[in-house]
Amino acid sequence: MVQVNVEPFEIEVTTRDGDRVRADVYLPADRHGPVPVLLAASPYQKSLRHLPAHPIFPFIEYGPIQLYLDHGYAYVAMDVPGTGRSEGIWDPVSRAEGEAIHDMIEYAAEQSWSTGAVGMIGMSYYCWSQWNAARTRPPHLRTIVAYDGATDAYRDWMYHGGIPSMGFLLNWLYHAVLMQHQANGIDFAVGGKDRFLYEALSHPLDDDWQRRRSPFWELPDVDIPVFSVGVWGKAGLHLRGNFTGFERVRGPKHLLVTHPPTFDQAQMYYFDEEFHRRELLPWYDRHLKGDDNGVMDRPAVRYYVNNERAYRRATTWPPEHVRETAFHLTGTHSGVTRSLNDGSLTEAKPESDDDRTTWSYPDPRWLAGVTTFDQHGRPDHVARVTTFTSAQMDRDREFTGQGVLVLHTSTDQTDLDVVAKVSLLPVDGGPPLKVSQGWLRASHRAEDPELTTPMRPFHTHAEAVPLEPGHVYELRVELLPFSVLARTGDRIRLEISNHDSWVTDAPMTHWYGRKVGTDTYHHDKAYPSALILHELPRDRS
Repeated sequence: MVQVNVEPFEIEVTTRDGDRVRADVYLPADRHGPVPVLLAASPYQKSLRHLPAHPIFPFIEYGPIQLYLDHGYAYVAMDVPGTGRSEGIWDPVSRAEGEAIHDMIEYAAEQSWSTGAVGMIGMSYYCWSQWNAARTRPPHLRTIVAYDGATDAYRDWMYHGGIPSMGFLLNWLYHAVLMQHQANGIDFAVGGKDRFLYEALSHPLDDDWQRRRSPFWELPDVDIPVFSVGVWGKAGLHLRGNFTGFERVRGPKHLLVTHPPTFDQAQMYYFDEEFHRRELLPWYDRHLKGDDNGVMDRPAVRYYVNNERAYRRATTWPPEHVRETAFHLTGTHSGVTRSLNDGSLTEAKPESDDDRTTWSYPDPRWLAGVTTFDQHGRPDHVARVTTFTSAQMDRDREFTGQGVLVLHTSTDQTDLDVVAKVSLLPVDGGPPLKVSQGWLRASHRAEDPELTTPMRPFHTHAEAVPLEPGHVYELRVELLPFSVLARTGDRIRLEISNHDSWVTDAPMTHWYGRKVGTDTYHHDKAYPSALILHELPRDRS
């Protein structure tokens, strides 16, 4: 339970759009004069603050409120328009919602109990709210600490590579928002909350509706100090946004990428008081109280290296000194993976004049997405997908940074989906460790030349251009950022399908649609398909 030793009082603000929005204010019990303010904004109803931080309640994302009260901060918990006690229409992460938060920030800054210095706090949706409010540039907003939050709703989670993301959308919307309101006696239709799902599914391209809820496009206007804190275990939902948010803001900024490997552990880590004392509290103290505590002398970038269980530091992301390492796809059997094809990855360029992998879908043995089960009920997540596996590493190698899958493909259909996953296979036979993943609908293959880089394609998603059956197309699939140590004897495995595993990929699973057909992946001299990863030399000084 999020325990606090004071009772809150409610404040009300009429926004620029005429909506009355409300928030609960918690003040330190021993307050003697004005204090700086931390504001958290979400649709999760401030009245539910009493629920415990537990994976069964994934929407409890305030963090340790009492810790901040004890350190002399006011904590303001706001219901965004159309939710909880706030009136208006719920328009998630839209610019209008950001402007309502802006108006609450300015109101709180002017109160007698406030010093006028306001920061923002909270994870996930609360973090969306931070990016969203920051782009509106409230005069009294001094800093944000963006723990685990997307910046581009379309690309980060709603339409991965143009493919509709359904698992999270439905679970989040019904479990965390609609049903929780109904349980409080608030009908779905109040505030238009019942409309969001239909709106989201009605905008499959990155149009104006999508852009309104993507702070990404306005982040270069943000010049306040920003501490972006990503979580490796939230890949497919928020991870990409923490990197692009850090990259695009132009004020003082730091990036920390933390170790929790799952959604559940990411939530619980945000309630770890020691984590807050070590990382977040010093940042707030510097920018809201003016403490000269040296926090800005810390490295600009710190990240956890998976499989090494160590944090590293850098001045940029990707870290300086990274190089591009290409693993070329080949039809040669690796002999280590039981899959549809058991192909290989090799660092040698292809020499064959005709090397390809062909498969048909839906596979008759798929049961839980692509996952199948043996006669004893044990799941197998790769038996019915295509795989390409490297030779054993001949030395310890660190792969850190960005990645791209360059895939030459053809199909007998007018479109195809690519769902790619990169895993580490430990030499000791332990379970595979997911390193990265990426998605692309081939009809969305067009890239934005201004935002694309060699190692990070940025697709426009402005239109869907059908494929010509039988024609070979080059697709460049963006892979999510990663950091992993591949030890001597470990292998890298690439999985490619057009569907998810409902076991290993949940909740970030996608609508399969009506896909029936045959796809071919070409990997020869004329069509050199490759998995290209940033590698950081281990012998650097």
